[in-house]
Amino acid sequence: MRRLASFLLPNLSVLGPALRRHRRRYLVGYLCLLATNGFSLAIPMVLRAGVNRLETGGTTPMIVYGAWLVGLAAVSGLFRYFMRMILIGASRRIEYELRNDFLGHLQRLSLSFFHRQKTGDLMARATNDLNAVRDVVGPGIMYGMNTVTIVTASLILMLRIDPWLTLFTLLPLPLLAFAVRRFASEMHHRSRAVQDQFGRLSSTIQENLAGIRVVQSYVQEPFEERSFEEEARTYRSLGYRLIRYRALFFATMGSLVGLLMLILLWAGGMRVIGDQIGLGDFVAFLGYLGMLTWPFIALGWVLSLVQRGEAAMARMREIRERTPEIRSPDRPQGDPPLCEGRIRFEDVRFRYGPDGPEVLRGIDETIEPGTTVAIVGRTGSGKSTLVSLVPRLFDPTGGAISIDGVDVRRRSLEELRRAVAVVPQDSFLFSDTLRANLVFGAPDAGEERIAEALRISRLEKDLATFPEGLETRIGERGITLSGGQRQRVALARALLADPRILILDDAFSNLDKITEAECTEALGSVRAQRTILLIAHRISTVRDADRILVLQKGIVAESGTHQELLEAAGIYSGMEREQRLAEEIERASVS
Repeated sequence: MRRLASFLLPNLSVLGPALRRHRRRYLVGYLCLLATNGFSLAIPMVLRAGVNRLETGGTTPMIVYGAWLVGLAAVSGLFRYFMRMILIGASRRIEYELRNDFLGHLQRLSLSFFHRQKTGDLMARATNDLNAVRDVVGPGIMYGMNTVTIVTASLILMLRIDPWLTLFTLLPLPLLAFAVRRFASEMHHRSRAVQDQFGRLSSTIQENLAGIRVVQSYVQEPFEERSFEEEARTYRSLGYRLIRYRALFFATMGSLVGLLMLILLWAGGMRVIGDQIGLGDFVAFLGYLGMLTWPFIALGWVLSLVQRGEAAMARMREIRERTPEIRSPDRPQGDPPLCEGRIRFEDVRFRYGPDGPEVLRGIDETIEPGTTVAIVGRTGSGKSTLVSLVPRLFDPTGGAISIDGVDVRRRSLEELRRAVAVVPQDSFLFSDTLRANLVFGAPDAGEERIAEALRISRLEKDLATFPEGLETRIGERGITLSGGQRQRVALARALLADPRILILDDAFSNLDKITEAECTEALGSVRAQRTILLIAHRISTVRDADRILVLQKGIVAESGTHQELLEAAGIYSGMEREQRLAEEIERASVS
């Protein structure tokens, strides 16, 4: 049975472990389903007895039969309630587990995956597609089991009443099998097309909202509205195609049921007239036939749910089967422990993609613990790429990087990233309170540590302007803060995490020169306790670094202190001269 399921529904078959974890709930739910159908199946028998009482006479009052009918319907309804609560509840639990597993898997994937995958499409898979899978393990299984149970029991009882009439009941079954086979494949393809387009529609919305400032700044609202309208029109068209096909399927099923009723009314009526079957038996037979009507129609609905769920699970598996390109080794090495912060680049090379150009070429440098090393260079020289290799946001395509004598690829990824904090130029903040953003990497940080981080990042003076202090909500991506405030919050967050290695990737680019100088000076109190990699474009930011690396076209073109590089009269000296000249021109224009 399991092999058959894997062959017919290869994507949904992976839900087997989740279903087995909740097998007790499904078992209890199925017992309630049996009880529901058992009491429902007794109703035609009571009707037969009541009709026979009217035909032949008897002493039993007719109100007794009415009471039996009401009682059976009430008990059946009670068990139906428990059936739905248990089976639908189980599907909600499975949905909860799948959703958490999906998010957990996404968080373990490497950055390169998110560079290729659209956020809106991932959101569609995590919401719309998971809802479709939930419908399969909930209503799909419930109505599927109900259909099998009621059809089997009804046919057995109908055979006991009149085998010849039951034979007429089975006549449309070959047509039913043909219809199911004919419609199933097409419904799967159309469902997949609808869900893929929903992902594209979600991506369009997500990108539009994320870039709303750019859209409004360039007065491109009409263009974006037209783009969205085109995607929405395609989604509507594909949805109509699927709906029309489903409607045709349901109409076909309904027609087959109607044909069956017509045949049985004619054949059964002839047998009643010929005294080959009693009127009470024929009423009971029609009662069981009526109970078969909904399962036949539900079969089409269940099939539609299954095909939609199969398409949705295929989209989910595309992501779930992606393995992280960067992960912890099976046996991580932690000897010596990561505590000093000595970084060694050994002939490090890197390229984005197998066919891309080399961004870094032969980087061979050692950074001693407790030192501040600045990295400067023109745009595109590879500065950010170089520092992103230290916490293994990417892995080098050649050479090796070691910390405290151990290759970073042999260390636990969690241990490594706890010891390395990165403050990027584009600081991401969560839609939460200022405090929650500050303690994101150190949930147990006390007030003294928070106050010290605020002092170093020079956020103390800004705190008084926030209406609720640290409890002020800063909006999505920190939209209520200025660019400089966002960068300083990110700096304070990194300091609270107490990393052994601190990477400042152009983290002061949005600060004015005075605030930048204050932050740089305040960082002096923590420099001796950690290794700092400092990327900056302003020479004034890096002049006090213990050593400065000048990158050009992916190689270290110059290395030394600020004074040594000025005396060398090379690339660094030229950059310093350009910035000094620009400042003099700016001062002259102001005066």
